[in-house]
Amino acid sequence: MSRTERDPQAIALGQRLRHVRELNGLSQRELARRAGVTNSNISLIEQGQISPSVGSLEKLLNAIPLSLAQFFALDTQAPIGRVLRSSQIIRTEQSDVGLLSERFPQWEPHPQWLERLEFAPGADSGAEPKCLSSARSGWLLSGSLELTLGVRCYTLSEGDGFQLPRGQWFRVRNTGTVPAIAMVTGEGN
Repeated sequence: MSRTERDPQAIALGQRLRHVRELNGLSQRELARRAGVTNSNISLIEQGQISPSVGSLEKLLNAIPLSLAQFFALDTQAPIGRVLRSSQIIRTEQSDVGLLSERFPQWEPHPQWLERLEFAPGADSGAEPKCLSSARSGWLLSGSLELTLGVRCYTLSEGDGFQLPRGQWFRVRNTGTVPAIAMVTGEGN
């Protein structure tokens, strides 16, 4: 292969890394700082000029955080749910009866069930992402959770919410030291 020709697999891997990095709001410099590598290495990988070893790629992904399985298995074009911060929740207060109503903006109406979930410290849905068979919405009532949607990772704090479409690939982890409690609605089973 001539010096100007690049390996198509290295190019595809570099494009995927860039997509994941940008979805997570990280600059090359910030990812490099987190992973303990130079940002020139990240630049060369993203341009498809070098192909990282499995260990090097894993080190970069751990800084996002994202597993190798998630990085390679997930469709970067698939729809991704949205995370709603507490400031985006619609609040209605009826002070005469002491009622504060909190709800999501309209997205997928008519949930069929409500479930309280408690995640113990260290709880993890698993390194392999799970796929939702029906849409889910919920609030984190206490604690904090790490929620990975597709290739993007969020840290949810008390009062944050989430809305996930059917078919969403996800992973949930409680990386804190206290239980995390969430209320979740969904349709179907």
